[in-house]
Amino acid sequence: MDTTWLSASVRRLFFSADMRDKVGFALRAWLSAMLTLYVAFALQLDSPYWALLTVWLVAQPTPGMLLSKSLYLLAGTVVGAIMGITLIALFAQTPELFVVALALLVGGCTVASNVLTNFRSYGTVLIGYTAGLVAAGAINTPEQVFFIGMARAAAILTGIGCSILVAAIFAPHRSEAAVRKKILAVLQDAAHRAVYSWQANNETRMQIGRKLIFDLIALNTLIEFAAAESGAFRLLANQARSLIAHIFSLISARRSLDAHLTRCGWPRHDALDSFHEVVIAFLTQLPEQLERGKVDESIDWVQVLRQQLEGLQPEQETMSPGEVVSERFVIDRLEDLLRHLDGALKDWRDILHDRWEEEPRLVLNFHRDLRAAWINGLRAFLAVSATGAIWIATAWDHGTLALVFVSVLMSLFSSLPYPDRFGWTFLKAGLMATVVALACKFFILPLGDGFEYLALVLGLVFIPLGLVMANPATTAPATGFAFVFVYLMRPANPMIYDLTDTLNTALALLSGVLLGTLSYILIFPPCRRAARQYVTYRIRRGLELMARIDPIPRFCQWETRMYDRVSRLNDPQNLSGTPTDEWLDAGLGALTLGNEILRLRRWLISEPLSVELGAAVKKTIEAFGQFVPEPQAAATEVKDRLEQVARLDPGAGEQERRAWARIAGALAEIDVYLAHHPRLLNPNLIT
Repeated sequence: MDTTWLSASVRRLFFSADMRDKVGFALRAWLSAMLTLYVAFALQLDSPYWALLTVWLVAQPTPGMLLSKSLYLLAGTVVGAIMGITLIALFAQTPELFVVALALLVGGCTVASNVLTNFRSYGTVLIGYTAGLVAAGAINTPEQVFFIGMARAAAILTGIGCSILVAAIFAPHRSEAAVRKKILAVLQDAAHRAVYSWQANNETRMQIGRKLIFDLIALNTLIEFAAAESGAFRLLANQARSLIAHIFSLISARRSLDAHLTRCGWPRHDALDSFHEVVIAFLTQLPEQLERGKVDESIDWVQVLRQQLEGLQPEQETMSPGEVVSERFVIDRLEDLLRHLDGALKDWRDILHDRWEEEPRLVLNFHRDLRAAWINGLRAFLAVSATGAIWIATAWDHGTLALVFVSVLMSLFSSLPYPDRFGWTFLKAGLMATVVALACKFFILPLGDGFEYLALVLGLVFIPLGLVMANPATTAPATGFAFVFVYLMRPANPMIYDLTDTLNTALALLSGVLLGTLSYILIFPPCRRAARQYVTYRIRRGLELMARIDPIPRFCQWETRMYDRVSRLNDPQNLSGTPTDEWLDAGLGALTLGNEILRLRRWLISEPLSVELGAAVKKTIEAFGQFVPEPQAAATEVKDRLEQVARLDPGAGEQERRAWARIAGALAEIDVYLAHHPRLLNPNLIT
């Protein structure tokens, strides 16, 4: 019997690099947990189980992620402990005011967690429910609140310290190498996107662009984790983020060029044709050149190409106004593409040679969903208030614990697209953890004694739990399981076996999770149409601000925020997302529209304009300064100014003709976009 296939499958399952990483993570998590528990017992901490729980709260597959999360968990814990002490000091004798104050705090932390990114968000979540934990533990003994707060903080510090120690010794430090590899990959992908012909398949072009956008957004997060893990790379993080901004701008230039060429065709100009062939040949070879490390040579080539492009002056030639406008537009977008490619390559060269700068050349600026943040904050306030009312009305001894876990649910999952789904998952994992915890605590642990036996029993649960947590798809239920399991087990020295208290604790935990989940369903349930309308409103508002803000914003500030919005509109898992490319195309078009507004503002300052031409540009900018209340008026104004500018051609050889061609091209692009995307002008058309 041939068993080759079986042995090969076993090798792939148990000895693949991915499985080795997962097993390593699980073993490190278990080792961190046992070291933490041993230290907590040795120091005779009042709440050693909180040190143990902290290990699972900060458990991450890479040291960089663990360090980053630990930093914000520490900050959130300290602030939360102080707030908890303050709540008890002010409202220990008035539970109604205590509940309202805690609800306000949790609501505010929820708003902040929705606005912040990565583990900064988690730090604000910790403030709310740490305050609840400290206050709930001292509600009946307010004179002990300071000691309870200090005990919680000491336990969490112990868990963080032991986790960092184990990760520093045993975890592979790969984040910097992984980020460098990813940066090279996105540079190569950017070259592929830049060389992709406007005449080729549009669906393929959209797929290439979509992947690159999502990769760049994800790369920004990886950079933060690599900076936390590696002190050397922390100095290079500014260059890495600047590189991302340059690639975003490169995509914008290529996309704008493609849209124009699709509508108008390639200009008939021999010199531009020859130049374009050289550019395409260079971009085609660029990925291989980067793979071979020839960055300096590539930068030199880009600078040569930019010098050649500068020599193309269609305004000096005798051709029709439409041809001059189209050719100038193509030249300017090619210059934008090459300029940002040059910037990205220089950033990459600095990263390769470990040359760092205190300030990035370009900055990133991502979307903040303020509407969702305030809705989630208000929902958290109402849910915590309602749970507090139930606690006061029933005088349930463990009601404060239910109150805390409602706070956890309302903050922890609020920024996710469908938080109620995660709530149900948390509840199912909690029910399973309850069964396992009761079996371990009351049937298995009493069979032996000593720390070694405790470590063995916990290992039977924690190592499989680590394997589950190592899979991103099951991290949420694994975290819920760990939360409930550790809280019910409550390892102590000596152990306390109180079945009634444990069952009451389990009921309080699960009731809090259930109430939190139901709050997501009953209080301001998610609405896809409203979420999509809000994102498009923010786009309109952003266009208005591009026309009004002084000093004139940098292109990267608008572009990076818009790419984040576009990714939300194109992600079906996001509440504002759609399963089609319609909104991707519309969002990228709006990005181009904002860029054209910024160009008009800059040309108004930098270009030699006649009084009449300058007045036409000012009227256009002023119309977009009122784009939110009067979008149709802006569209009408663009059409009128386009007709006016068309009559102002100064003629071949005139100094003003280049500025005229640029302005005419920008107005034409704005007019075409507004005509093709009426839903930006009329939000009621959004479905």
